[in-house]
Amino acid sequence: MRVRQLPETVVSRWVDSFNARDLERMLACLSEDVDFHPVRMSGLGASYRGHDGVREWFARLRRLGHDYRIVLAEARDAGDGRVFASGSLTLGGEADVGPFCALHRIAGGVIVSAHQYHSDPDMIEQLGLIA
Repeated sequence: MRVRQLPETVVSRWVDSFNARDLERMLACLSEDVDFHPVRMSGLGASYRGHDGVREWFARLRRLGHDYRIVLAEARDAGDGRVFASGSLTLGGEADVGPFCALHRIAGGVIVSAHQYHSDPDMIEQLGLIA
């Protein structure tokens, strides 16, 4: 039986799993048909669909040696089943290399869509993506 968690907790668990490079734990946080738009990096696609798509992204990430981590500063309810996450990216354990934010849609206790940005969270608010 799956225990209901706050949407913010689901997003935090996904980030922790990503940082640990634990693909199975990451997938457990995602819907089978997740619509995933990761941070744009050289050699990676703009979007991936479902668990197979996330596996493809993860394999490419490893193959290309992209060793970035997400330092989560906050994950907050943005209304309508959405969670806004913000923080920064680090590369190879070094100091922050830039801002990070993401907008997730949660349904049934899992992430059904995620759009990640290498952008200042204020910009996302200015674009009207969150209130």
